[in-house]
Amino acid sequence: MNHDVLEQEALLIGALLVSPELLVELELKESDFGAVDYQMYYSAISSVAKSDVGASVFSVDEYIKNSTGISHRDVLMQLSLEGANQVRYYSAQLASYAKRIKKESVSRAAYAITSALIDNLNAGNPDYIGQAVNELMNIDSADMNYDHSFDDVAISVVDEVEKNIKGDNGSIQSGMTEIDKSMGGLFPSDLIIIPARPAMGKTAFMVNMFLKCDGVPGVISGEQGASQIGVRSVCIAGKVNHHDFRTGQIEDGDWTNLNNGIVKFKEQKGRIFDKPAPTMAEIEKTCRNWVYKHNVSVIFVDYAQRIRHENRKLNKYDAMSDIAMRLKELARALNVPVIALAQVNRSCEGRPNKRPEMGDIADASAFEKEADAILTLYRDEVYNPETSDKGVIEIDFKKNRHGPTGCVRMRWDGKYMRIDDFNAYENFQEVNSYE
Repeated sequence: MNHDVLEQEALLIGALLVSPELLVELELKESDFGAVDYQMYYSAISSVAKSDVGASVFSVDEYIKNSTGISHRDVLMQLSLEGANQVRYYSAQLASYAKRIKKESVSRAAYAITSALIDNLNAGNPDYIGQAVNELMNIDSADMNYDHSFDDVAISVVDEVEKNIKGDNGSIQSGMTEIDKSMGGLFPSDLIIIPARPAMGKTAFMVNMFLKCDGVPGVISGEQGASQIGVRSVCIAGKVNHHDFRTGQIEDGDWTNLNNGIVKFKEQKGRIFDKPAPTMAEIEKTCRNWVYKHNVSVIFVDYAQRIRHENRKLNKYDAMSDIAMRLKELARALNVPVIALAQVNRSCEGRPNKRPEMGDIADASAFEKEADAILTLYRDEVYNPETSDKGVIEIDFKKNRHGPTGCVRMRWDGKYMRIDDFNAYENFQEVNSYE
């Protein structure tokens, strides 16, 4: 350990013995000290300072003696004498000492993690890489300040108001006008769940959104390969008949549209990870790489129930509950919105009103708790061929932390699998519109 840092640790312990009120100002913790004895002294000072006795050389020594059976009075006395000079003549330097000690603590933690990683790799355990990366990312976050005064929060609220007025609140516009009006856009750290039954257009909805949004999309596709997602994207962006494309019936007039679709798709600068049924750890690793190396700013997952948990012993419910929490944690850690498609139980088809509810999400009620928004999809023409709502897809906000709940109706063009805003009539209907 660096001798200068060790000396500064000693001076800080001495200063705290003389002026324990510095505990609040210096914002250190026991593990920040490299010397084991200084960790013990800091812990004792912190504990005694909270008591009615108050921290002093004698009370701290008594506390340590009661715990270990050994008196440290002579050492504590010497530290306090040196610390008294610091408080009296060099108090301005104490904050810089604390900063240096904190920096050294982070370096030790990083070294310990990388050493453990090397040991695991040498032992033939490459799965430890993901855990090591997570631990390295969490080193800084562990020291984040989570204690805020009302005064500080009030200032941040004013800042938020100014950002919102300027349109600079960090949200990504989905490109779907009515959805953006209801949510204010796709906010960093939000988890948005989009449940629907098969054939309702879940994947098409995702593709339309990542083509329209003003961010750089990353797509986790556990069900379809990258080329399939690419074909869908190009057909939607270029207004090319998907069936004609798949069967090779491309007419002369389609080539221009096809080229326009390819250009639009490439302009998004996105990424696709198409490993079948990926594990949550693989998704976390991939998304971290995307955000830090490729500037990905919004993540789409198709779909939640296709994600495998690393612990094969967990039952389906517990596995999906953990995956739901980790998707939310991923959004927070990377500070990007995560939009995950989800399956809906078949039971909703036995009801007169087949529109899915939050409780219909397959295998995971945890999504109801973790999600910031839940948007169910429904197309009435799938069940009722003679419906007057042909060409309509309903996006129903069952949960929305940033705005009202209710239903947005959008135009569904099945030939191109395009979803677009209706502009001819009021789209948003308040809650209970189907009761």
